Amino acid sequence: MLCATVTFLPACDNKEEVGAEIDLTAAPSYPKFNRPTLTSGSKVFQASMPTEGALSEDTAIEVTASRPSKKNNKNKKEDLIIGKTLKTGMSLELVLSTLGIPQSIRINRGTEPQSDSISVEYLNHGLRIHALTQSSTVEELEVLPEFKGEFIEGAKIGSNFFELIESFGIPESKDSFIAKYPEKGMYIFLKNDTMISVKLFSKNSKILDHKLLIN
Repeated sequence: MLCATVTFLPACDNKEEVGAEIDLTAAPSYPKFNRPTLTSGSKVFQASMPTEGALSEDTAIEVTASRPSKKNNKNKKEDLIIGKTLKTGMSLELVLSTLGIPQSIRINRGTEPQSDSISVEYLNHGLRIHALTQSSTVEELEVLPEFKGEFIEGAKIGSNFFELIESFGIPESKDSFIAKYPEKGMYIFLKNDTMISVKLFSKNSKILDHKLLIN
């Protein structure tokens, strides 16, 4: 099992750069995602960004990690089932254990510390995982058009609207672009009545995407 830690290094003045480090380490038997035990085999990836003035509320800092092998990716893609192997509410540690090293980790600064969030990207799997920085569980699971797995109910990317009804039931509301299942925390994005992407949220999620979709 792997743990990832992002550490920001302060700049001396506004003209310098602020650095960010990501440490990918083997987790102990009682891991805590925010404070993993570092080992001599830790790998550190460097990233930096200019700090001309204070960080704004929509500032995002991206750290890119090495990609897992294509052979391993292929095997994992075949096994991914939304609602079974991957679901909202699961721990970020379990995501790392299931999917391996992410392609990138993006820190999104909010208007207050409680709304800061982290996006863990697995674009090779067609997935983007979101969590609040003060939490260690998945708040949002974003299923992208490239996702090759399926939902536990049977639907897949590319399923038509009638297949979606068979899998999930009749949505609470629908227009030409989105079918909403707020009781499931699920929002299905459509093109020509075909599912092209999905956003799933944990119950009462405080992440910004959820607030925008329920309003």
